[in-house]
Amino acid sequence: MANILIVEDDIDIAHGLAEFLTPKGYQLDFAYNGKQAMHHLDQQNYDLVLLDINLPFVNGFDICHSLLQDKLAKLPVIMMSARGTTEDILKGFESGAWDYLVKPFSFAELSARITVNLAKTNTINTPNHSFNGVELDENTLLFHFKNQEIQLHQVGFDIVAALLNVAPDVLKTKELHQALWGEDTPDSDPLRAHIYKLRKKFNHVFGQTFITTVKGIGYRFEVI
Repeated sequence: MANILIVEDDIDIAHGLAEFLTPKGYQLDFAYNGKQAMHHLDQQNYDLVLLDINLPFVNGFDICHSLLQDKLAKLPVIMMSARGTTEDILKGFESGAWDYLVKPFSFAELSARITVNLAKTNTINTPNHSFNGVELDENTLLFHFKNQEIQLHQVGFDIVAALLNVAPDVLKTKELHQALWGEDTPDSDPLRAHIYKLRKKFNHVFGQTFITTVKGIGYRFEVI
């Protein structure tokens, strides 16, 4: 069963999560501040991290950034926070979170998100995807184009791979949601936040966004 790190400075919330998740068979570790979380992540391999944002010493955004800079691009991180504005959610995905839960949330929703995100780490994709000079490497989650490359996290990779698989055709939004989250599409619709992040990163490195919105239908992958 999956090994989960819970990073939460509220003891009561951490205790509640433990009571809910332990009977499901998950192995749990706990960190109550950012420094403890960084130590655990350095010393132990985890299958998933539940991460609060407002933490002593090192906040959740900075922890998530550090994971993307290291070897853990494939590690699912679900942020949990009372900070529920669009700006906060976008910042969470910008830092590399796979998912974002606004407190208070139901344990049923948490369980569904954990199941979906763990399933993503076991998804078998075609090892390489390519289209008009763009290449994706499933093993490294690297996006290559014109002798440059950038590191994607798993959700970003899944989005681009899904779009490449039908390029130059349009992929309907509903079908992309289904590919990413199955029947458990989050109410906050993080797809737009993930695509915003991808476009920003692509434009910064390659001078183009690659992902075009087809209003009322979905998204298309284009190379200019």
